[in-house]
Amino acid sequence: MNQEHMEQLERPIDSSQSSISSTQAVLQARREGISRRLREGASGTEVVSDFTALVDTVLTGRYRNVVRQWGGEAPAGIQHCCLVAVGGYGRRELSPYSDIDVMMLYRTGGGKVVQDLSKQVFHHLWDLGFQVGHSVRSIHDCMVVAEEDVSAKTALMESRFLVGSPSVFQEFQRRFAKRVLGRRVESFIREKLEERKQDYAKFGETVFLLEPNIKRTKGGLRDVHLLQWIGMARYQASTLQELVDRGALVHQDYKALLEAREFLFRVRALLHLEAGRAQEILSFDEQVRMAQEFGYRDEPHMLGVEQFMQQYYRLTTGIHHRTMRFVERAGSTSLWTRLKKLWPSPVIDGLFQVVDGRLSIRDEKLMQVLDDPEHLLSLFQVAQEQGLTIDGLVLEEIHRHVETIPDHLFASPAVSRRFRELLAGPEAVAETLTLMHQARLLEKLIPAFGRVRGLMQFNQYHKYTVDEHSLLAVKKVEFLGKQAGGTLGKVYEEIQEKDLLHLAVLLHDVGKGLPEDHSEVGRKIAQDVSVRLELDAQESRTLEFLVHEHLLMANTAFRRDPHDEKVRLTFCRAVGSPERLKQLLLLTAADIAAVGPDMLTKWKEALLIELYLLALPEVSGESERVVDVEHVTNEVLAVWNAQAPRVEAGGQAAEGQVPPNREWVKGQLEAFPVRYLSGTAKDRIIAHLLAIRSLTPEHPRVESTYSRELKVCEYSLIAFESVASGMFMKMTGVLAARGLRVLDAQIVTRPDGIVVDTFLVKDPDFSGEPTPARLEKVGNAIVSVLRGELSIEAFMERNQRVSFRSRMPIRRHRTEVKIDNETSDHFTVIDVFADDKQGLLHEIAKTLYDLGLSIHSAKIGTRLDQVVDVFYVTERNGNKVEDARTCESIQTRLQERVDRFLQYDDVT
Repeated sequence: MNQEHMEQLERPIDSSQSSISSTQAVLQARREGISRRLREGASGTEVVSDFTALVDTVLTGRYRNVVRQWGGEAPAGIQHCCLVAVGGYGRRELSPYSDIDVMMLYRTGGGKVVQDLSKQVFHHLWDLGFQVGHSVRSIHDCMVVAEEDVSAKTALMESRFLVGSPSVFQEFQRRFAKRVLGRRVESFIREKLEERKQDYAKFGETVFLLEPNIKRTKGGLRDVHLLQWIGMARYQASTLQELVDRGALVHQDYKALLEAREFLFRVRALLHLEAGRAQEILSFDEQVRMAQEFGYRDEPHMLGVEQFMQQYYRLTTGIHHRTMRFVERAGSTSLWTRLKKLWPSPVIDGLFQVVDGRLSIRDEKLMQVLDDPEHLLSLFQVAQEQGLTIDGLVLEEIHRHVETIPDHLFASPAVSRRFRELLAGPEAVAETLTLMHQARLLEKLIPAFGRVRGLMQFNQYHKYTVDEHSLLAVKKVEFLGKQAGGTLGKVYEEIQEKDLLHLAVLLHDVGKGLPEDHSEVGRKIAQDVSVRLELDAQESRTLEFLVHEHLLMANTAFRRDPHDEKVRLTFCRAVGSPERLKQLLLLTAADIAAVGPDMLTKWKEALLIELYLLALPEVSGESERVVDVEHVTNEVLAVWNAQAPRVEAGGQAAEGQVPPNREWVKGQLEAFPVRYLSGTAKDRIIAHLLAIRSLTPEHPRVESTYSRELKVCEYSLIAFESVASGMFMKMTGVLAARGLRVLDAQIVTRPDGIVVDTFLVKDPDFSGEPTPARLEKVGNAIVSVLRGELSIEAFMERNQRVSFRSRMPIRRHRTEVKIDNETSDHFTVIDVFADDKQGLLHEIAKTLYDLGLSIHSAKIGTRLDQVVDVFYVTERNGNKVEDARTCESIQTRLQERVDRFLQYDDVT
């Protein structure tokens, strides 16, 4: 900081002037000066120090002005008061819009004057626009509250004298150090750790959050504070440097913490200055701006914002790991634990020992283990098999030493065998891999994994970085495998080569961050890993397939009709064997589950299992699956008879309760396509047949129900085709206006002109099952629109929750329309990728209707902020859309209509 700048900061601000606005102008000018220096390259540490000095000037100036105004009439006891900075202000870590925590401290004799003094000081600060956290306490009050409240104790630990009587503050410090600071240290550490755990639960359990809170999220500034607080309590060291001087913090950790804290100070200051308030969330838009501020530029293989966030994750991961290691070392042990040290620690394999319940390396064997990759893997394998925690100091030693080990030593048969045994489990595979990643050991075994460390995926679909997502996916596949009674749990148990499954899950996304398609890059990485681990030819082909085709099952289940024979056979030929199909199912489910909380819904799980069950006979070499109408008829009648109530002698069942004769049921079922018979639950078939039984051309029917298993609502329209044109378009309009989100749609038009259109939807107005009144209200609205009692346009205008004409703030994804005539022999498949907006599905359906196309089925997918909608269509005459010019016209028209509907603010 140059001399001129120091003099400017230290120049008193006239806080006594009557005009608050002029004082605010002076403050704003000083704040803008700090902002300019920051953008000219000043460090974050300088900025927080400068702003703290600015607030010191304001506070001390105001305090002195109040005392000066009293002059010779100053109340008695003024010599017994002082002003004290506490908390972050006490640490000199104020960002430009941080709250200012300050305490008016007094001792015996200052009680009368302190209230008037504090009122005149604090009220003036509020008038100036500062956010002030204030307290007025006697020295005795401080002792009492510090003993009762851990948060108050923490704030008082960081007290700093500002102005007033130094002797009062010195007395407080002496008494606080003697009575509070060194007392109940173990309890203080436990309470502060629990406090941080509550923060993690609220602000994020992982460092790798999509939009982190840079102060409260795991690895944020609060972790640094935790280290400092525990250092003060345990070692009476108030700064990181003092912890180093007292041997409590190694110099390497000290340097890393300073670097990370400096980075976060600068980011936080820029966030505050841009928002004009205390802003702690590093949002997507702010990440882009920060990348520019820090000088990151887009590269062919990685966006500038992804480079910036990779740096953020690297530094915050380091903060968290170093803080937890420090806390572990600082924690005291019980008397019983200290006594147990008198007995020899259990020795394992001659190399390791268990000390205080943690697995460690025997001192005399340390270098022997650190220099030998097989011994290192043995350490992690022992921890995995015996459920032991590896000592943090050991992980730290491995981290420091592993880079010195020649790479070729990790490519030996013995190391490969150990690694595969570890991957096979059966327990704690993900936990063990995560520890190996933390110690930088995993990337020595799989070099490509080191490149994706902290690699951000700049989209709102993925919640975690590539490495965190991959490790979490392994954890998810283990979790899914333990779900007793479920299909996924059963399939997991049947998988023979679980080590290959876990390895494929670990590798499935490591191709990201390079210019090529990540699946293609992943295939090459899988080939390299196969050679390195000495997999045989069949194992190598399986690993390569699973990594290269890890999106195949999701794309087929969510975006194609698995009941279409060509779709199903194409999928089965790609998979090839039952073992691969089982592995692909678990990989796909785990991949989705690891994207973010609640991403693997029951509905998505059901679609994956449906495809699995349809494909299993084909890949197992069994006879082709044929839907037998006779068999379906028997099943439907059996369920119908079971549901029908018993009728007492002489009584009469209500119409529709007793199943009709067999020939009528069979005739009705023969009129439905195979995909309806094989993909519709028997109870829903019965509901549809009941509606058909009483159907008239003038009165369409809507059957609605809620699936507790899938947690979705089903609305089925049963009507004659002649009742109204554009049924799909009108139904999507009603559902959009009612605030419902469509997940899937199946459209059936029978030869006799009866239409059965079924929509599966999520109702966001209900966390669980909607009320019968809600289901009936939506159904009645659909019927009303189809009968022409109200046009769909008028209905939507009258009932819409939000304006469909509102503009989108910014384009996040480019609208894309693809026409596919290869997937199906009978239908043209249209894929629409676009930003999500309520009413978009109706707009697409209306456009397709206007283009003269009939929709036969639809797959509706939403990835947080982007839709991926798929439509199986034909021309009105039932033929595929084969003409190239017509396909191009459809593509152009759809894209134009979607973009016009979305109405981006950044598009003129």
